[in-house]
Amino acid sequence: MSLSCIYCTSLMDEVFINQEADPYVLEADGTLDVAALQLQPATVVINGKKGLVDVQTSKTKRTLAELQEKILRDATAGSITNPLRISGALLAGSVAAVGGIASDRQVAQQLLMFPLQQAPANAIAFGHFLYNAQFQLPVSARPFQLIQTHDPGLANALYLCDDCLIRAAVSNALQLSELGTAGSTEQDTTRWVTTCLKVLEEVDAANPDGIAVLLRFNSSEKDVSYTVSKSASGKGPARVDTVANAVRLSLLFGEDKVLKRQGLEHSWKDLETKLASGYPALFYGRIPYLPIYAAAGVHIQFGLLMPHGQVERVGRILNVSKPSDRIWLCQALVNIVKYLTWAVTQAPRLTERVILYQPIERPNATRITLTGNAAVKEISNSDAFYSQFGNSFEAIKAAHVHAQSCGALVHHSSVEEVRVRKRGYDQPSTNKLRVRMTRLGYPQTSVSLTSEQDTKMAIKACLTACAHMHAAMPLPICHCDVRLANVLWDPQPFLADLELAHFSPWQVPLDFSLQDWDEGTLDEKRQYTPESDVYQIGVMLLKFLEVSAASRAFADKLKSKSISAADAAEDTFFL
Repeated sequence: MSLSCIYCTSLMDEVFINQEADPYVLEADGTLDVAALQLQPATVVINGKKGLVDVQTSKTKRTLAELQEKILRDATAGSITNPLRISGALLAGSVAAVGGIASDRQVAQQLLMFPLQQAPANAIAFGHFLYNAQFQLPVSARPFQLIQTHDPGLANALYLCDDCLIRAAVSNALQLSELGTAGSTEQDTTRWVTTCLKVLEEVDAANPDGIAVLLRFNSSEKDVSYTVSKSASGKGPARVDTVANAVRLSLLFGEDKVLKRQGLEHSWKDLETKLASGYPALFYGRIPYLPIYAAAGVHIQFGLLMPHGQVERVGRILNVSKPSDRIWLCQALVNIVKYLTWAVTQAPRLTERVILYQPIERPNATRITLTGNAAVKEISNSDAFYSQFGNSFEAIKAAHVHAQSCGALVHHSSVEEVRVRKRGYDQPSTNKLRVRMTRLGYPQTSVSLTSEQDTKMAIKACLTACAHMHAAMPLPICHCDVRLANVLWDPQPFLADLELAHFSPWQVPLDFSLQDWDEGTLDEKRQYTPESDVYQIGVMLLKFLEVSAASRAFADKLKSKSISAADAAEDTFFL
């Protein structure tokens, strides 16, 4: 609720009502209900006009539109830039700060009243979002009066608020006492940046849906799952001046420099060098970009880090020696909280995020180790594996080699068998299958992929992948294990786990089956064929969280074994 007051004992000197940020004050009949202000109705004055409130109902006697047109003669009255000014005598027993917001949680809910539903499409759109303030900033009396004296118009972006941590952070950022030495040293720049970033931290901390942002300044990133930034030499993590961490991810980066000599361009060059590796979908999922900033002296500019390391600058350069730009900066930080709160929903859940360099034990004596830029899969006794599943090293290697030229399949840098000697002279040596995969992704089960578009993307990727493998020469290759767990995203979907691949046709032994196979998987001769892969994709389609009637019909088509993977990938279902 966009309400504020200058404290007194028995009279509320001034309270602002902003209809755009506080729409529920507008009643169904178009009148304003000012009962929440706890003022004596007969004493209420709106923009200097008396007698506008009914003493029985505490509602205005006329609609807001009528007040604007006939009484106030101002069509913008009550807007975000021109809030209504209301005063009056307090009711008995009420406190002078009745119009103020008493808790950080309430302040945060007001600032974040319009949460982000999807990411702005590009850097230009993000710039518009960043500086599109649908809220007023809470402040104490001193910065409010200073800014109002400097420019009365700027004060419309602020409101006086009860004492709380967010108000203190915004007030400190707007006053910026550190600016007296800004630009003298890099530490001076970092000092005022730190003061301003406190707004982001406090708004997130008070947000009921907050992500527990932790700001670190000139610190390494030991507590995150994946270290994004690299040193200029490439030897380990860089000490980026500012990192905002949450849910064990680095989500915001910043670089501070001295204005003289180095300047803003130097900050941007440092960011481009340190963040050149981008960030992997394995940990960040479908987050389209991360916010960054470059600061030097009294100047700051925001930007975006793209997944593959590109850096794009956003919006204009702010000069925080100007009160107007300090307001813009605080508003931008609030909007960054909105973006980060949305962004973490696009990352794999923390409980399902893989830890680097820690082997993951899987069934069939399989171990997977993530190294940041590759996943090494090892099957400790490959001869026993081939015997159990009826395939061969030749089939698995052929599948991986053929997959290299398909964008819908996992990629590798090596597929090899390694002879392993057992300890002790009486223990025979065995072969170990080792595959080093260079395309990493996260499973559908770890993120919310429930839209029809997500479903179609995954199914088309599987059909494209299988069509590519079925066209292999001299023998078609079947995947044989097409299921949801083997569809990864980076953030585009692709088919992984080729270790059960077979040359077609595969004569399947009696009583043998794999997960998600059913009575329709094999043909009448108990052979697994390319049509079996298509059938399994139909089975998989029905396992998505949301399946429309059109999806069910297409699944039946796939399960009919009357269509090839190549033809199915071009079906009108995907239009």
